Amino acid sequence: MKKTFTLKYLLFAITAILSIYNATGQNVDTLFTSANQAYKDAQYQKAADQYQQILTAGYQSAELYNNLGNSYYRLGQIAPTILAYERAALLAPSDKDIQHNLTLARRLATDTIVPLGTSLTQRVMEAVSSVFSASTWGILAIVAAWATLFLFGFFLYSHNVGVKRMSFYLFIITLLCAGAFLAMNRYNNAKVNDCPYAIVTASNITIKSEPSDAGGDAFILHEGAKLAIEESLDKWYKIRIADGKTGWIPTWAIEKI
Repeated sequence: MKKTFTLKYLLFAITAILSIYNATGQNVDTLFTSANQAYKDAQYQKAADQYQQILTAGYQSAELYNNLGNSYYRLGQIAPTILAYERAALLAPSDKDIQHNLTLARRLATDTIVPLGTSLTQRVMEAVSSVFSASTWGILAIVAAWATLFLFGFFLYSHNVGVKRMSFYLFIITLLCAGAFLAMNRYNNAKVNDCPYAIVTASNITIKSEPSDAGGDAFILHEGAKLAIEESLDKWYKIRIADGKTGWIPTWAIEKI
């Protein structure tokens, strides 16, 4: 009798959790549809607010951030526009529409920062990793890993010398591919989860030579500028911009990507 009661209680709990999950998913879908319609009706602030509600609920996607960026672009809000597109690009680096929108958004920023040259290795990693998203690289790594096991089995159990030799060569190739795909997956995941970049949200801010209001003035950045965070100290971040200049900025003046 006790076991029956426990089983019924467990089934009830599972059913309740699934009902809540489904209701939440349906609510998000409804909100997303409503936000898209608001954007079509030129109600850009309403659309932006509803997209933000979805993000607050814990959902995120490249499409969601891209739509949010579109809304902010129409509202003429520089930093939120660039921030949304940057986040969309992190999740879908190979999406041409998002890259196009990000390029247009960056032109809204006042500061013209000429980046330093990057190493060949860095350029190759960026070019290759941006072909697919982290999840796609992960799927390719799994497929390659299964192919590796399959070919290794052929190599071990085949009695045909030609098949055995071909299986071995293909085994080596798929093993290298699996490692490369996994490396791209981790590289893209690191860019998303440990992204060091941020966007200036203040209309203009003086970068200090040390983490103090009394520190010397290093240079000035304006809304929409992109920078890399190197370290933090109390309410200050040490930052570096693309041309190599470094300094300290108060935490309230930026938002991490």
